[in-house]
Amino acid sequence: MSSKLVQPNLESIVPSVISVEKVSKAYSIYERPHDPLLREFYLQLAELPVLPRFIGNGLRGLAKRRGKQFYALKEISFRVASGESLGIIGRNGSGKSTLLQLIVGTLSPTNGEINSSGRIAALLELGTGFNPEFTGFENVYLTASLMGLTKKEIDASYKEIVTFADIGSFIDQPVKTYSSGMLVRLAFAVQMAVDPEILIIDEALSVGDFFFQQKCTQRLRELRSKGTTLLFVSHDMGIVRDLCDQAVYLRNGELVYHGPCHQAIKAYLNEGFKPVSVRKKIVEDSPPEMDEKKKKKFSELAYWMSDSQQEKLNGVARILGVALLDSGLQPTTKVTMGKELKVWILVQHYSVTPVQISFIIKNRYNQVISSFGSYTLDVELPDLKEGKLSLFELNICAMIEAGAYTFRASVGQITKVNRGMPEDQTPWLGPFTVFWDYEKNRAPFHGMFGVPVAGEFKSVEDIH
Repeated sequence: MSSKLVQPNLESIVPSVISVEKVSKAYSIYERPHDPLLREFYLQLAELPVLPRFIGNGLRGLAKRRGKQFYALKEISFRVASGESLGIIGRNGSGKSTLLQLIVGTLSPTNGEINSSGRIAALLELGTGFNPEFTGFENVYLTASLMGLTKKEIDASYKEIVTFADIGSFIDQPVKTYSSGMLVRLAFAVQMAVDPEILIIDEALSVGDFFFQQKCTQRLRELRSKGTTLLFVSHDMGIVRDLCDQAVYLRNGELVYHGPCHQAIKAYLNEGFKPVSVRKKIVEDSPPEMDEKKKKKFSELAYWMSDSQQEKLNGVARILGVALLDSGLQPTTKVTMGKELKVWILVQHYSVTPVQISFIIKNRYNQVISSFGSYTLDVELPDLKEGKLSLFELNICAMIEAGAYTFRASVGQITKVNRGMPEDQTPWLGPFTVFWDYEKNRAPFHGMFGVPVAGEFKSVEDIH
């Protein structure tokens, strides 16, 4: 993957409420504790007017060697339009949190300029600004007043804040006694009460429980519909896709992509991904051109499409894309527990050699929940021709507990019973989310997953 996929077009996004122009953030890293003092000493000494220039330059060189610069961000530029929802994605260490702190103003850039207009509410860290010795009640008034609300405005919003936080009598206890989930509940509730023009959130919602996450997501949708500008950092591509119109994709402190959300997610999911190597070259000639209309139609539905469709693959088949669909064949990343989720896997064949298509699901603890496909279902592929496409559909009854899941599709050949050799596979994708309201609706099962089962009351006369 190249270091820059797309350069942002700053002139095309107007008017903007946030402008980030060639921003870099560098930190000095020292090997020994006394190095900062020596560095400063050499720099001060080099400025003495009585010293010859060559000695001053030598002292500056010594100072430079006493530490090295680490750039958390390098030459980042983009703008955010009023009312836009912008996702910021990237692996750990890519500079996402640093960027948000620069925008909020808790950090200053080393180079570049950041401008913003409008009331900003930021949820960067759990309980940021809370006094641990104060009660929740006292922290509500303290935090809201620091954010610009008058006492009258806080009084009017207090009941709504307490209701949204839903921490019961703990509102009158010191926040040092709160769990992390309670902290984020109260912090989020206070931020929502400000009715911000710009809302900035850094992964904080991942700490709350399932039902609180649902409530927060609904609140974010309401704010977005009212025209609130949203900056949202998350590793959950499903919620980024749902909430954001545009996305910024960072890698190692550099801006890789700024543009439509689905394209940014595609670049993120394919980061560092290479198709699995195959054992021998099966097809000598380039495959025939695929049906471009079908490929384009599938890409409109797909959750993931291969980035290397035009490359020659030395194997019998490859996966071109994977789509998650609801019962109406519309793209989705959510399914109600016990309902149907359709999976479409588009495969191009480079040989008439039979292959098997598999689908694997893992939970948040990296445990394989299930693995199934054409082999386990004993489904045979139709007659194959080189260069042709096949579309494999799985109808999955989501009898797994509510939560988030990742998935992978693969295509390969069976080598022996329940064993095979992959020819191609996707990266781990997701998450998709299984929903259920345990507080209101009777669950179809309890536990990690459901199994096919039937039950009825029988007459005792049936006992022989």
